[in-house]
Amino acid sequence: MNAPSPSDTNQSAKPSSRKTLFAIAVVAAALAAVGLWLLWGRGGGPAISHDSPVAHAQLELLRSALAATENLDMRAAEKSWSALHEQLPDDASVALDRAINRVLLVDDLAAQANNPALDADAKKAVRSQLPAAIAAARAGIDDAALVATDQVTPLWLRTRVDMHEAALLPVSMTKSLRREIAQRLVTAIQGDLAKDPRSMVLGGSLIEVLLQMEDPIDGLPHDLRTTASSTLGMLSDQHPDNLFFALRAGRLNIEAENEDAAKYVRRSADLTRAIEPSLARDIRALGVTPEQLVETITAAIASGQWSDADATMMQWFNVLNGTELVKTDRRRAAPHPLDRLSFDALRRVSAELEMTSPIAEGTEPVRFAAHELAATEAASLIQVVDFDLDLDDDIVTLSPSGLMRLWENDGDDSWRAAGQLSLDIPVAGMISADLFVVDSSSPQRLRSGQVTGGRHDTFLNLLVYGEAGVRIVRIDGRADIDSQESRLAIVTEETGLENVGSVTAAVAGDLEADGDLDLVLATAHEGVRMFCNRGNRTFFELPGREDRFAGDDPVSAMAIGDIDRDLDLDIVTVQSKSGRVGMLENLLHLQFRARTLTEIPPVPGAFLVAIEDVDANVSWDLIVSGPTDNSIVFSQTADAGAWTIDHIETAHEETPARAIAIADIDNDSWLELIRSSPGELTMSRIGPWGFGAWTAIQTDLGPTEVSAILTRDFSGDGTIDLAVINGSRAIVCTNSVENTDHYLDVRFKGIDDNASGRVNHFAIGSVLEARFGPHYRARIVTSPSTHFGIDGFDQADSIRAILPNGLTQTIRNPPVDMLVEEEQTLKGSCPYLYAFDGEKFRFVTDCLWAAPLGLQVADGIVAKDRPWEYLKIDGRHIQPRGGSYEFRLTEELWEVAYFDEVKLTAVDHPADVEIWTNEKVGPDNIATPTIFAFAESDRLKPQRAFDPKAREITDKLAAVDRNFVQGFDRRLRQGLCPPHWIDLDFGDLARRLPNQQSGASVYLVLTGWILPTDTSLNIQIDQNPDLPAIEFPSVWVPDAGAEEGWRKAIPFIGFPGGKTKTIVVEVSDVIARNDARLRIRTSAQIYWDAAELVVQPTTAAEYTEQPLALMSASVGFHGYSRAVREDPTHPETYQYDDASLQPRWPPLRGLLTQHGDCLDLLRTWDDKMVVIGAGDEIRLKFSEPAVALPEGWVRDFVMHNVGWDKDADLNTLAGQQIGPLPYRAMTAYPPGPDEAAASETRQALNASHLQRKQSFREFWAR
Repeated sequence: MNAPSPSDTNQSAKPSSRKTLFAIAVVAAALAAVGLWLLWGRGGGPAISHDSPVAHAQLELLRSALAATENLDMRAAEKSWSALHEQLPDDASVALDRAINRVLLVDDLAAQANNPALDADAKKAVRSQLPAAIAAARAGIDDAALVATDQVTPLWLRTRVDMHEAALLPVSMTKSLRREIAQRLVTAIQGDLAKDPRSMVLGGSLIEVLLQMEDPIDGLPHDLRTTASSTLGMLSDQHPDNLFFALRAGRLNIEAENEDAAKYVRRSADLTRAIEPSLARDIRALGVTPEQLVETITAAIASGQWSDADATMMQWFNVLNGTELVKTDRRRAAPHPLDRLSFDALRRVSAELEMTSPIAEGTEPVRFAAHELAATEAASLIQVVDFDLDLDDDIVTLSPSGLMRLWENDGDDSWRAAGQLSLDIPVAGMISADLFVVDSSSPQRLRSGQVTGGRHDTFLNLLVYGEAGVRIVRIDGRADIDSQESRLAIVTEETGLENVGSVTAAVAGDLEADGDLDLVLATAHEGVRMFCNRGNRTFFELPGREDRFAGDDPVSAMAIGDIDRDLDLDIVTVQSKSGRVGMLENLLHLQFRARTLTEIPPVPGAFLVAIEDVDANVSWDLIVSGPTDNSIVFSQTADAGAWTIDHIETAHEETPARAIAIADIDNDSWLELIRSSPGELTMSRIGPWGFGAWTAIQTDLGPTEVSAILTRDFSGDGTIDLAVINGSRAIVCTNSVENTDHYLDVRFKGIDDNASGRVNHFAIGSVLEARFGPHYRARIVTSPSTHFGIDGFDQADSIRAILPNGLTQTIRNPPVDMLVEEEQTLKGSCPYLYAFDGEKFRFVTDCLWAAPLGLQVADGIVAKDRPWEYLKIDGRHIQPRGGSYEFRLTEELWEVAYFDEVKLTAVDHPADVEIWTNEKVGPDNIATPTIFAFAESDRLKPQRAFDPKAREITDKLAAVDRNFVQGFDRRLRQGLCPPHWIDLDFGDLARRLPNQQSGASVYLVLTGWILPTDTSLNIQIDQNPDLPAIEFPSVWVPDAGAEEGWRKAIPFIGFPGGKTKTIVVEVSDVIARNDARLRIRTSAQIYWDAAELVVQPTTAAEYTEQPLALMSASVGFHGYSRAVREDPTHPETYQYDDASLQPRWPPLRGLLTQHGDCLDLLRTWDDKMVVIGAGDEIRLKFSEPAVALPEGWVRDFVMHNVGWDKDADLNTLAGQQIGPLPYRAMTAYPPGPDEAAASETRQALNASHLQRKQSFREFWAR
């Protein structure tokens, strides 16, 4: 893994400096733009000359070959790989990738040959291609084995091909070949190859072939069962942190009646401690705890009750098999071939081109001008913070005695003291963070009174830590502070951090994607401890085991980011004692698994770890540094959750470093590693080539003893400056070399003035991707501003932000030094319905609002789902075309829709009659399928109406006219407001109210729309004791004896689902003839458009129904319609014919319905369903009614849908995967272990059409 590199001998390629005279810079920019940049593509690369035509051609060929393979265009890739192999027959990287590409072609053909959706002729045609493809794959593997650095990978690839071949043979030959494959793998795993840590993949192959050989009744043959069980046990012993192996070893050893099975069962239980909370919830349906279930299994093993042990083990297996933990470990044991693509050749060619570059490093070295902060006392720590929110970065210093000073950046290299504070504990480190959620509800939160639209308006906090624990320091950045002592203050209120001691490192990030910053604290004696923010700067600790990660080997530094691109934030650690690199892998729902990354060689005394995309290949790399050793851990990510170490470059320096920082010093878009050692500052330009040569940084610091380095653009000129501790002096070093390269300084802001609450204030943890020309660069947001050098380009083409909650925003042609605000849009809601209006498809409404899946309304409490609905569709904007009505059901948000049945009914009625359905969000009993037909003469408008502040709103509620009432003045969170209401006074119309004997009914008809919370916001609200639960609409009536004169008469009336809809509520039993007032009260974010009362006689108004035949239905791609919002009180609507085709949402795991006909899936509610994801649509055609409209009548429609919707919010249960499928008889979602068989049956029922995946590489494009 740790291949030698030029930097190991300090003879690395020389990076080309951007610090040159103007004329030279222009030449360099031209060469970069026309030369290598075009060849390297979005990944970028160093400037090169044109006198290396072979290397140029190889680089282009490598790029195209890798891109085609990653996009699974294997035939196109084969041409490039074959050409490269002819040129470079001894290159192990090229040979391996060529073999992988050929194996992928066999994979694809084998999948088509077994695709139930293909007809017999198509399958026959595919099968005819397989023999040649298999032969070519084997030849490619043999070529790769000749030059390979390991023999595990060729054996793994051969096994994959052999298993495909076995499936094509007659049954007797298949069994024989599979047995041969299994024996070959057993021999390898039990032999010398087991010493290679890569042999884990052979275990995955062995398990797969054993499953293929297993008889449904008798299992494996007895002799093979014995051998296989011992081999799987050996695998689990060799890889004791792999739950997939432990589970399989336990299960097979029980089948073999081997008492060692108990060891693997207990190991599997131990490995599930990370997911204990969700595991306990999932297993509750069995009536036992996880500990009890494991104890039952091991007791049965001990007593020789093998049938009982097997049955109970199957329950344990079913509970665990669908967890993220097992899926992750399964992927480690059975990787996709793309996980093993090698980028070594690409990096090598890049390094060769770098070494042949004729562009000198520049005649003028990198130089910084020093400006000392005028402190009388020594400084030992330094931190950057924009304390007054003026967009200039200020500085905080700390002395060994605990005196904290705040320094204001006045511009022009001028600094003045702005605050000071004496701390009561010795401090080893400090970080800055906004520890309040983005809202306006916390009284302890200080705000700026002078804020423009381009500025943040809440002040950061400082967290200082050390042996005695932590302190939170509040910064008051307001301009009218009287004294320096008043500007900084220790937070004295209880925070939940009081019992933490011996802190060695700290990092802040949104661990559960609920919109606030949580804290991860490394300690010297208690390992890593995690504290969840309630959103109000108070914390609760996540439960941890006694043997916490790094308990005996303290963590010295941490970095946080979504390293494996599965959208949740992971934590990477280094431990100075052992030099090991570790990871706290986020498993969602505040569950983390800690493990050491054994593939990375230790870095002695490591004190820095950073997550960066060093080679710009859309995969996060690690930079690990210690006093004398540095490593770049290059990686690749072929799929969500599949982060793979590809190559490691190292650099050793004899002189020990005291501090290291990472930044793009010269705006050439590549990062520099800045290193301080006794007597000097040096830097190395890093990129796909690894480390560049270490070159001196000139400063006027005097004697150089730098112990701390921070990087930021303090001077505001677009180049990165340094803030250092030199000896005991705090000094700002201004980058003084003229630079003509451009930059972006991106400041991201969570929406605050409307209290979105979805994203932390500075979007810490987000991914920012910059594209300029053909280049791609990415950074993780770790501070309020993120800097990109963009070389000689005048402007970037786009900035894309992927926020911690999964929301994606793209800004085209962004200006330099930009501030991006969180987009006010939904990431999950429901599918959209469009109808053809005679000219185009017009947005109608959204659907499936009553059937959310996995939606937590509080921690562990899941919303009920009602899968059927009856939506009224206004017929005025629907016209037939070619004898049919056409509709589109689209999925345009980050979610999955499951449609089981769709029906349409035409409802004809007189023009003076209004029809509504009984649809509303709520349980069955308040939404009983009904068509209400109200004559105009029976409909009563309120004579007066008022909002909570007694403002008259009668006109606003008189008609459905999009003149919405907003009854609240502020939000607490998106979807949650202070209680608000509309008071409806029907005055003397009360005389029309019926008496109880008349049999007439009284209905309240309300039209409005709701902007909802989501699961993450629900979790945030649940955690925060200062926030009430949402109060959904209720009806209140006057009562002189009640507090405030109103009494709750109907506790819950349901609410309009999503976009503007009308709900009908019977109020016959609650409205009073002597005081016909009604109050509709809620704290949900509902906007009301109209309200009326209907007094209906015993007979409804006249109408007729005509069911319409579903003539055709098909699944296709639509894209993402342009959103239109005319007013803040209006819901978004969408322009169907103005759709973006670019991927907008991260891909979800699992299978969707293939494109094409789906008519049979929608005819009846039978658990055979259409499954669509982001960008998809269902195209529907219904017949026209047989009976024409009578004169004076109009036609509306009622669409009946049966289905469910699941958003991909990180706190939605099973939200990051398309399965498991819902079904009619399920009692919970996700289905519990007691419903595992029923769930598998529904999956099999739909297997023939679930053949399509969302593309990882389309979203995470290189």
